Amino acid sequence: MSIGAGFSSKMAWKKENKQGAYGTPIECGANDQYPMITEGLSRDIEKEFDNVIRYKAGYGQSDVLGKLVSGPITVEAVYRGIESMIVSAMGFSNYTASPETVAAGVYKHTFELADNLHTQSWAAGDGILAGSGYLAGDNKVRRGTLCIDKTISIWEMASTMINGMTIHGDSKGVRIDFDLLPYNLDRSSAVNTSSAAWSIINDDWLSILFQDMVLWIDDYSDSSPLTSDDALGISEFEVKLENNLKVEKDSLSGLYIAEPRREAKRLVTGSFTIPRYENNTLLDDYDAQNALMAMLKFTGSQIGATGHYHTFWIWLPTLKFDKVDAAIGGAGIIPVEHTFTAEIPAACPAGFPAQATREMVIQMQNALSTNPLI
Repeated sequence: MSIGAGFSSKMAWKKENKQGAYGTPIECGANDQYPMITEGLSRDIEKEFDNVIRYKAGYGQSDVLGKLVSGPITVEAVYRGIESMIVSAMGFSNYTASPETVAAGVYKHTFELADNLHTQSWAAGDGILAGSGYLAGDNKVRRGTLCIDKTISIWEMASTMINGMTIHGDSKGVRIDFDLLPYNLDRSSAVNTSSAAWSIINDDWLSILFQDMVLWIDDYSDSSPLTSDDALGISEFEVKLENNLKVEKDSLSGLYIAEPRREAKRLVTGSFTIPRYENNTLLDDYDAQNALMAMLKFTGSQIGATGHYHTFWIWLPTLKFDKVDAAIGGAGIIPVEHTFTAEIPAACPAGFPAQATREMVIQMQNALSTNPLI
C-alpha cells in the first residue's frame, strides 16, 4: 500500500488561461514543476448548526455554508522557473518591454507592483503594440492552478491567488514564502490526473544562494546612484509584500469564494541584521527618519557562454526604518537589527530601473524569453 511522504511529493504551478474564467483549472505540464520546500494548504468548512429550540438539548443536522481553502507554501529561491508566481504576487510586467533582450539568449524580466490583482483587461499604457500577439479578450490574469502530488492523490487548487510573498535568507539558504488563496481544492480532478509530465527547466533548479548576495543602501537620491561603497555585510534579511486581498462569498459564488480583490493598501516591509555593531550610521538614520534607497542583488552562474550571469534583483526605491536595535543579549558580539517599511519614492532614484516608481521592483535575468504574465 502506498503512503504519502514528502520525499515522494512534488508541486507544479501554471498561470491560468488569459481568456479563462475564474475557478477554471488548467493542466500543469513540462517546465511547471516548482522547488517546493513545505506547504500547509488546507480546506476550512463553514457550517451552521441547527439552533431551533425543539425540546432537545443537542444540535440537530448542520448545513454547509462555505468551503474555503488557504495556506502557505515555501519554495527554494531560484534564478529561473518561478517567474509566474512572482509576477502573480506583484501584479504587472509590461506586455512588450519585459523581458528586455540583453544579448542573444539573455533576457531581463521586470516585475512591478500593480494597484489591482483581480482579472483585468490590458490597457493602452501596458505596452500593447501592433504585432505583439495581443488578441481581443486577452486579460491580465494574476492567478494559477497549483497542484501537489502527495502520492495518494493530486491536490489541485484552481485559481490560486497570492495574498502575500516573503523573500528571506540567511546562511542556510534563500527561500520564498507565498500566502495563497485558492478558489477550491479538488483531489479527484479530471484536468490534472498525473504528475508524470511535470518537469524542471533544463533539469536544474539554479538555486539562489545567500553568498550570491550584495546589499547596497544609502540616502535616497535621484541624482547620485548607489555604488559598491554603500555595501553592507548582513547575516539575514527579509522582504515582505502583503497584498491585503479580501476573501468573501456572494450569491453567485455559492460555497466558494468570489475572485479576491484588494481591500486595503498593500504593504512592503522588511528587515536585516548586521552581525557586528561598528557604527551609528543607520541608527542616526532611524532617529532622523531619513529616506533611504536599497538594492539587493544576487548573482549566479553564467548563462551559457554569453558573458552574462543569472541575476535576481530586489529594488527598494525609498524606505524608512521602523526600528533599529543594538541590544546586548549576553557576553557576545552585539548585532544590529533593522526593520523598515518601503514607501513610494518622490521620483525614481538614480541608477534604479525606470519602473521604480512604487515601493518595490523585482528583476530576474535568465534565458527565459517569454513574459510570464501573458
